[in-house]
Amino acid sequence: MVFGWGKKKSTNKAVESTKHERQISFSDINPILKEDETQLLGKILEQANSIREQIDIERKNIIQTMSLFENDDLNAEDVDKSLKVLIERGKKAVVFGLKRETAVNLSNPETFPNLANLNLQTGQMLKRIGDTLGINSRVMHVFARKYADKLKEDLADMSENKRHLQALVDEYTNFEATSKNILESIEEIKKSKKEIEGKNHRLIELQKEIEDHKNTINNLEQDMQNLKSTKEYQEFLNVKKDIESLMPEKNAVKNEINLQFSKISRPLGKYSYISSLEKPLKIIMDRLVAEPSEVITSENKNAIIEILQATVKSVVAGNVSVKDSQKAAEQIEETVSRLDEFINLKHNLAKKMNEFESKFVIFNIRDLEEKEKKVTWIKENIIQSESSLKTLEKEISEELKRLPQIAHDVETKINEISRIRITLKI
Repeated sequence: MVFGWGKKKSTNKAVESTKHERQISFSDINPILKEDETQLLGKILEQANSIREQIDIERKNIIQTMSLFENDDLNAEDVDKSLKVLIERGKKAVVFGLKRETAVNLSNPETFPNLANLNLQTGQMLKRIGDTLGINSRVMHVFARKYADKLKEDLADMSENKRHLQALVDEYTNFEATSKNILESIEEIKKSKKEIEGKNHRLIELQKEIEDHKNTINNLEQDMQNLKSTKEYQEFLNVKKDIESLMPEKNAVKNEINLQFSKISRPLGKYSYISSLEKPLKIIMDRLVAEPSEVITSENKNAIIEILQATVKSVVAGNVSVKDSQKAAEQIEETVSRLDEFINLKHNLAKKMNEFESKFVIFNIRDLEEKEKKVTWIKENIIQSESSLKTLEKEISEELKRLPQIAHDVETKINEISRIRITLKI
């Protein structure tokens, strides 16, 4: 058998008062919430004080019931001795337990923490009384029925008042949580607006930078056009064409030299591996194997002859293995004899090239090239700035779409807890 008490049906009907409508700005929200909190807390504490008085009455009723119960012999004299012991033991446990649990000074709900403590006290009192009565339920229902019924009535009333206390605690706690959430959302809106303001400022800066870059490019391109339209530039282009016309001759000289050295590339290459030449000669020999047309100069002539003669000696002596040593030696000697021819070909070509290049001074091509490089660099900056511009525009657009939703959520939450119905001026 379980000792319990049922919930009383509340006869109080919630009546929603008509709310006044008001349009407010974000700066009005905090004062309104504080005012609502003050009024709500006052109402809750007033109700809680009345509930506390009722709980205290119910607590005293239980004490009075226990005093009567303690002095009642429950007609235990008429029952079996062993059963009498159980009855007495149960009776003492109930009296001791309930007197102990009701011997408390209930908190005065002058503040919300005190209200929360009163709610906790009442809950603990009900639980411990319930535990004590539950253990001794059979004794109470069989041998102390009238006391059990009286306790059920008082505990049912106390339980109902406990639910009212909990409702008041929940109401204030929910108000606090919602208020905190509203204020956090307002801070989020302020932060978002500040970020949008900063991004808009940066947007204007980027637009100006792009416009300035485009103006600079226009000016540079105009300067470049002016330079290209001069007589000196046209003469420069003609000289450039003359130099370019020497390219076939340059390639012919290069091919002629490379062809001759290709005949001796095998012995020369093999000798480069076994030679014990000094470092300067070694460097020239390595270049001679790789790019002979570049090495053939009047300054290198004697060194080249020394290298080729040393190669011939190694071929003749058999130190350099070739298919036909005599033929290889003859081709190397032939190459030595043609060195002056090759040097003269390169000298004549260089002389023609110098004559043409000396005319380049008529036009400062470096100025034009610097302007062209600057235009290229600025165009790359424009591309980067335009990319940053699009990114910022997208971020601003997303923030602007998000703000009304946050504001709507704030408006909805305020209307859930405020005494007035508000609409926000966004």
